[in-house]
Amino acid sequence: MAIWDAAFDEAAEEALPDPVEDAHWDAVHTNNMIEFEPEYHVNFGNPDIEEKPPMALEEVLQKMKPFIVAYEGIEDQEEWEEAVKDVMERAPHMKELIDMYSGPDVVSAKQQEEELQRVAHTLPESIPNSVKRFTDKTLLSLKNNPGWGFDKKCQFMDKFVREVSEQYK
Repeated sequence: MAIWDAAFDEAAEEALPDPVEDAHWDAVHTNNMIEFEPEYHVNFGNPDIEEKPPMALEEVLQKMKPFIVAYEGIEDQEEWEEAVKDVMERAPHMKELIDMYSGPDVVSAKQQEEELQRVAHTLPESIPNSVKRFTDKTLLSLKNNPGWGFDKKCQFMDKFVREVSEQYK
């Protein structure tokens, strides 16, 4: 009977959704959208963002070697080489994650902000200052909301501009 109970519990765990696990993976996804897109952390006056080609992983590890050795407590060259080998084995999986969240098919935060600004600038000049301030706050809210996809942000901004434009022709 214990075997049936265990089999039922295992089948139930796989078949039924677990709200705690779902919430965890949603949080991981949202965090990854922020962490893998460094432009969410800075102002766009920084000229270094996406203007230099990325360094090779081996080169980055060598550059960071003193810090990594001290932080991880690595004591000899053999241990360092083993750590580098481990990182290089995991690199394809990491690259897959990075590409998923900030790869070539992803619209960067800078591009999103530029497009949303372009749409906002199509508002008529006759709108009151209060609406202009509200538009700026709306843009800031959209910029700082990685939980919304770019398409949803564009739809929202298009609708916002359309409705405001109709009010203040």
